[in-house]
Parts: sequence; structure tokens; C-alpha cells
Amino acid sequence: MKHIFKISVLAFFILFTFGAKAQDTTAPTGAGTQQTDVAVYNVKVMFHCANGKALLESELPKKRGVVSAVAHLDTKIVDVTYDTKLTKPETINEYIHQIGYLVESDPADTKLNNKACSHGEGHQE
Repeated sequence: MKHIFKISVLAFFILFTFGAKAQDTTAPTGAGTQQTDVAVYNVKVMFHCANGKALLESELPKKRGVVSAVAHLDTKIVDVTYDTKLTKPETINEYIHQIGYLVESDPADTKLNNKACSHGEGHQE
């Protein structure tokens, strides 16, 4: 019975992981209700520890237009689900800067006013 449960959990995780990898896909939601255009923005963020992961996942959804954020420590990819009517990927990059992290597409001379990491560099690779 334990094996069946583990296999079920693994199958769900795999399906969820592959389903969350779409980049900037727009999907209308709600039948007969107010429609919202939701997309997923996958961005590489220069965080390096579990605290950074937790910070990104807790702070990004507080920003205007961001529905949720899932950070992957092993790849440094953050899957940001957002409302396309309220925000855009460039603004999400600014939100990440406000939290204290750089994104992969930032120029090398980009400076942060607030660095999230309190131990080591962790902001550049």
C-alpha cells in the first residue's frame, strides 16, 4: 500500500512539474464569471539557499498581479503565475529586484538597493 501511495505522489509531482513549465502562456479562466488572463513566467533568479527560495515564494505573491511563485533551488528557476492584465514579465523582474535578487537577464553592472542574502554573496554566479 505504501508503494502505491508513493507512486501516486510521484506521478502527481511529475504531472504538476511538466504542467508548470510553460512560459508566458495565456489561459482564460472561469466559465460565466469574470475572466482573468493568467500566464506563467519562468525566470532564472540568482538565489542560492532555502531561505531565498522561501523569501521569493512568500514575497512575490504579495506583489500586484502575481498569483503565485514556485522557486526551484536546484535550477534557480522561479515559476511565477501572474495576471497578464495587471503585470508583465519586466515588472516581475523589478519585483524580484525589490526583494533583493538579480535575474539572469540583468546586465553585469546591475546594482541592488536591497540585497536579500545575509550570508555570502549569493547574488551572482
